[in-house]
Amino acid sequence: MDLNKTTLSGQIYDILRQDILTQRIRLGEKLTLKHLQERFGVSSTPIREALTRLAEEELVVSYSNIGVNVISIGEQDLKELYEFMGDLDALAILYTSHYPDQEKVQKALAENIHYTEKVLETESLTEEEIRTWTGYSDHFHLIFYDYCANSRLARAAGKQRSQLTIFSNMYEASLQHQREIERGHLKIYGAYLQKDYQLAASLMKEHLNTSLSYAMEYLFQCHCL
Repeated sequence: MDLNKTTLSGQIYDILRQDILTQRIRLGEKLTLKHLQERFGVSSTPIREALTRLAEEELVVSYSNIGVNVISIGEQDLKELYEFMGDLDALAILYTSHYPDQEKVQKALAENIHYTEKVLETESLTEEEIRTWTGYSDHFHLIFYDYCANSRLARAAGKQRSQLTIFSNMYEASLQHQREIERGHLKIYGAYLQKDYQLAASLMKEHLNTSLSYAMEYLFQCHCL
């Protein structure tokens, strides 16, 4: 594989991260330095740097000095992940409610909702449309971190979101799930516009709990348990 020699570790990190998030590299799979050196045609140094970043993001765990394992996620892990993300997203809503320019927040939410609603008016989506819709759907949550004015909260959520993305990439490809997710976002958006921030936060937790049920379906389907 041809790589730009000036940013080797960054490119390897991006490629491996995307492979894990889309499950081209499966949960629990071993990644050896030897195999990765053969794949990328580079020395072990940039590969180790890339694997260190993935470990910091909690997408891989080291099993020896010759490689890593992609994380394994069980039923309890998944429950904890979605419950924690629900709590963090809800807290981000409450923090964002104190942002001085609420019109700016509402505009960002409205633009996001407008796009995702419009896309789902069609009966089926292309792969490219699914990827774009998923990006906007995920960004609905991130808007609240953009305006929460708490970098520690944003970092804590960012560290966990990568694991969650492994599963959301799978269930958000379903049109039925897309429409149910959209309905959840609309409820949260409506409560936020009415300045009922506690309700919006509660609806966010409920929304993540619904997403957990979709993630569980995938966990059983891929025999990860």
